[in-house]
Amino acid sequence: MSKNREFSLYDIEEFLKEAGAERINEKAVVSLEKELEDTVKELIDEVTVYANYAGRKKLIKKDDIKLVSRKRYVPSKKKLRIISRTEGERRKLMMNL
Repeated sequence: MSKNREFSLYDIEEFLKEAGAERINEKAVVSLEKELEDTVKELIDEVTVYANYAGRKKLIKKDDIKLVSRKRYVPSKKKLRIISRTEGERRKLMMNL
C-alpha cells in the first residue's frame, strides 16, 4: 500500500535542484518530504492554538501564521550574545555550537 503524500517528491527534487544540488539521492528526497510534513503539522498545530485563543475555531488568518512564524524564527539569546562579542570570541563560540 503506497503512502498518500502531502508533498510531491518530484517538486521536492526540483526544489533541491534549484537550491544547487546536481545529484539527489531518492532517500534524501523522501527524508526531506518527511521533515516538511512534520514541520507543517507543527506549524498548523501552533497556528490553531492562536486562532482558538482569538475565539476562532474554524478560521485561521494570515496574522495567526505571522505570529507563529515570528515566534519560531526569533534568534536565540545565545546567538545574540555571540553577535555582541569580539571576532575571536565569536569564532571560538561558533566552533563549539
